[in-house]
Amino acid sequence: MIAGTTIGGMRANVPAVFLGDKIARKVSMTLIHAVASGIFAVLGQLTLFNVGRLF
Repeated sequence: MIAGTTIGGMRANVPAVFLGDKIARKVSMTLIHAVASGIFAVLGQLTLFNVGRLF
């Protein structure tokens, strides 16, 4: 069971790592950080206003 979950996790993560590496070579890290911080700020505001109760 442990081997199966490990192999399954690797099958899911390895393509994501390679894709992320390709994107990181083409896009500046400053832009990636700006987008990530913007998403974090929006999610924080949604949490503060308890928007989850609407769904």
